[in-house]
Amino acid sequence: MTISESDVETVRRFYAAFADRDFETVRACFTPDAVWHLPGRGAIAGEHRGWDAIRDDFLAKVGPLSGGTLRAGLIDVAVGVDYVVAIQHATAERDGRRLDVTGCQLIRMEDGRIAEVRGHYSDQYAFDAFWQSE
Repeated sequence: MTISESDVETVRRFYAAFADRDFETVRACFTPDAVWHLPGRGAIAGEHRGWDAIRDDFLAKVGPLSGGTLRAGLIDVAVGVDYVVAIQHATAERDGRRLDVTGCQLIRMEDGRIAEVRGHYSDQYAFDAFWQSE
């Protein structure tokens, strides 16, 4: 498989749509059976299989859990032969907790859509502490 410019554009479109909370466009960026592996022990961690799980068990939770403050800005995209790496900076603040981490999302594409994401964060402990459920 070779990553195309269209694949990179899909990743950029995903980040822009997420920033706008446009979940219909976000959905269109993923294959129906996509998997998002989110490391850690927080309320959003786990292996989210299929669009419904990605939306309901992860993406839809980050707004309420962050008090609507989460921002995940795309810094850059690195392109390999088989993967795209999205480099992001995420910030959020709630109940005296502050999140400020850089992350890399290792993304596998299929037919121009996101099929698998594996998250990696600059400070996994801080990431976990912020997303701990009360």
